[in-house]
Amino acid sequence: MKLLEPFSIKDVELKNRVVMSPMITNLATPEGYPTEEHIMYFVRRASAGLLITEYTYVNKVDARGSPNQLGLYDDELIPKFARLTEAIHNMDSKIFVQLVHVGRKTRKNLIWGNQPIAPSNIPLLDPVKEMTEDDINRVIMDFVKASERAEKSGFDGIELHGAHGYLIAQFLSPATNKREDKYRDGVIFLEELIKEIKRIVSIPVGMRISVTEFDPQGLTPELVSKIVKRVEHLLDYVHLSAGRDGPLGGSSSFYYQRPSYVEEAKIVRKSANLPLLLVGSVSTVEDAEKVLEVADAVVLGRQILADPDWVVKVQKNLPIRPCIRCNQLCRLLSTREVRCDVNPELGWEILQLKKGEGEVKIAGGGVMGLEIARVLALRGFDVKLYEKRDKLGGQLNEIKDPWKKNEFLRLIDYYEKELKRLNVKIYLSREEKDVDIVAIPKERQPEFKEYKGLRILINSNLYAYQDYVFEWIKYNEVYVTDNVFKGLDRNRSYLLQQKYKELGVNIVKEKVNADIVIDDIRKNQPSIGQSISRGFWLAMNWNTSLL
Repeated sequence: MKLLEPFSIKDVELKNRVVMSPMITNLATPEGYPTEEHIMYFVRRASAGLLITEYTYVNKVDARGSPNQLGLYDDELIPKFARLTEAIHNMDSKIFVQLVHVGRKTRKNLIWGNQPIAPSNIPLLDPVKEMTEDDINRVIMDFVKASERAEKSGFDGIELHGAHGYLIAQFLSPATNKREDKYRDGVIFLEELIKEIKRIVSIPVGMRISVTEFDPQGLTPELVSKIVKRVEHLLDYVHLSAGRDGPLGGSSSFYYQRPSYVEEAKIVRKSANLPLLLVGSVSTVEDAEKVLEVADAVVLGRQILADPDWVVKVQKNLPIRPCIRCNQLCRLLSTREVRCDVNPELGWEILQLKKGEGEVKIAGGGVMGLEIARVLALRGFDVKLYEKRDKLGGQLNEIKDPWKKNEFLRLIDYYEKELKRLNVKIYLSREEKDVDIVAIPKERQPEFKEYKGLRILINSNLYAYQDYVFEWIKYNEVYVTDNVFKGLDRNRSYLLQQKYKELGVNIVKEKVNADIVIDDIRKNQPSIGQSISRGFWLAMNWNTSLL
């Protein structure tokens, strides 16, 4: 299998063609170095040939974009980063650091009260200052010093973050660069930056760039192809992603095709003569094989959050826990650490399973019960699961949204295969009273009601009502308010609105008269992630000696 073949970037040999995508976690300290939890997060995913850190800021002036973000702005941080690289090297994997200056994509309170800078005075979050040549030279030297620290820390390579609308991308994109000096050609800035870095370091230097910004005025595959051609003699690889600041970005929801950016990458591949990495909703081996028809290595993002053992499971043909592309817990990073709706272990990799023994009976075959059964079986218990219905899955079987259903039911398929592998005994169509654990969530989503020939208004953010629209619109006149999209990731919200419009659903700013009015807005609502997480914690701490 090509996916598992060795692969080299410059003189760095990787054990396979799987790369862990750089993803913000908030697992670092406020000072910007990796915690023990952060190191274990990477170690758990070290079956990938290459790991790339989250974006790592290069100065403590105006480069940071989020709290608890990694930073390589000072020599004092080198020993802590060396601890991370040592751990990964002991796992026979390689690790690159992704360096960033966020430019206009930040707020003053995140950059110590300073003003955001950008190539042009085009504000995004807070007012920005257009960079002078002194600012440009300062930032280039910040990247150079951070690169030197990266090599001293033991990193095997450096990735410059030129995607997703950060500073390098702001220079490269016509939508954000309106300068009138030589840097109007943003590639000049990029060339100067790479040359200065390569003058100091000997490790590989690559760049991540958005192959499309979903904006005809911004970066397009054709323009990116020309940019890559101009700098390929300076770079050791290119990593293609997508998006800038709009609702569409690299983390596409289940409404977008999987894998996501293969066609765009083909345009760059025609002219690029250096190693090409591609990210974009790769979840299955089949997805990976499609990517490898264009790229030299497959970049896994959310999927390797959902299942850190993806590579091992591919090798051994074991059940893989799928990323369902819900863009929920993995996107709530303004105030919390990274989490995953389907993988409650994410962020808690430092925890160890406690050995157990004896029989445990569970009532409830929804995701909470399935997760309890999985963890207890791994701990060594003899597990019996009882479900009163004729199939597993609980409320997931009630999903009406065809796109969501297609992704979410893959999760049930995973649990069925995994529990069979773990010898969990499952009894369907059987309601057992004498059980040890009742795995039924305290709250549930509203049940579906059938309506025909009516005018329906939905003013609710509950996931169930988002789904039921797909069924109700077949026989009714349906109106939804903006509250229906409240709390959703921008990508998922935008694409859901597009699906509704295609079906004839009316999106309104104010309430309208209707036969059926659903008025239910909640700050917190029942979710898959909530149920799986509760099941995980219950099972991790279950002890029969306490009964």
